Amino acid sequence: MAEAIATHDPAPRRRVPEAPCAPGPRPVRPGGRLPLLRRRHALLLPVALLPAGAAAAEGDIAFRVRRRGDVVGTHRVRFASRGAERVATSELLIRPAFMGIVVYRYEHVYEEVTVGGRFRRVTSRLNRNGRIVEVRGEAVAGAVLLDGTEGPQRLPADAAPLSWWEMGRLGGRLPLFGTTTGRALALAWRTRRGPAGGPEFACSGDVTATVGFDGAGRWVGFSARGEDGTDIEYEPA
Repeated sequence: MAEAIATHDPAPRRRVPEAPCAPGPRPVRPGGRLPLLRRRHALLLPVALLPAGAAAAEGDIAFRVRRRGDVVGTHRVRFASRGAERVATSELLIRPAFMGIVVYRYEHVYEEVTVGGRFRRVTSRLNRNGRIVEVRGEAVAGAVLLDGTEGPQRLPADAAPLSWWEMGRLGGRLPLFGTTTGRALALAWRTRRGPAGGPEFACSGDVTATVGFDGAGRWVGFSARGEDGTDIEYEPA
């Protein structure tokens, strides 16, 4: 997801001291074997290709991504329902161009399933200039099993992806993991009322970003520090 724009490349791993307000413990690797996530959970179909009956659950979200004033990409989140499941499909495409030629590609697509507001599973695929990173996470009895750049991990049962539109996860409420790295995030948070009438959250640590919501709790704004030290900003598309 967009958190990778604000962090360094996960290989080699950069050790970050535990933030004072970090949301929960770091992942613990058990001494024995950790069951691998079931590989049959392939990347879910885009919402546009969901089977009949997958009706829209809420309004979709669309942003333009700006860097130094120029539009360099888009971020869209689409929602659908399949029975009791809520499916969110996030598509972040950043393709800055010079004289009409794309000079960099950052394409991150992931889909997350929740039931009754609780995280159930996520599949993610990041293409960063041809380098592919896949992450899978699934809630099971008493834990969240995560498989990413560091291999299989076992996280606390209330762990969830850092999905910026999920206001209830922000502010240090839950332990979070990155969908572009597949590892737990150490984050410190500050919260205030934002200009759109809802809360505005600022995080630092593994991710440096600010995300805002309107009075109805809808995601309306985002900015983050890029890997080159340049800020990116979202504006409604």
